[in-house]
Amino acid sequence: MKKVIISTIITAGILLAGSAQANYIDPVTESKLVKVCEAIKSDRLIKVNVAVKNSGVSIKQIANGLVCNGLDPVSFALANDAQKTAKFMAKRSNVNGQEFLAKL
Repeated sequence: MKKVIISTIITAGILLAGSAQANYIDPVTESKLVKVCEAIKSDRLIKVNVAVKNSGVSIKQIANGLVCNGLDPVSFALANDAQKTAKFMAKRSNVNGQEFLAKL
């Protein structure tokens, strides 16, 4: 009985570990998304728009799913004193007004 329980736990652990892996991003797309993070940090909206367009990913997907140095785009912009890009990204994301004002 003890062996059955142990083997069940090991099997469940293997199955859960396989489903917890992140999706693969090809190096070209990754470098384009890094450029988006650099543009957000620069606080230049034209540079952000060009980087987003070149990435091939929608601005809404970037605003809601991109992670730059462990932070969402709005927090990343605020951490780098990029107020214009923080406001721009907040408008494009699903962040409610009160949450955005709390970050500012």
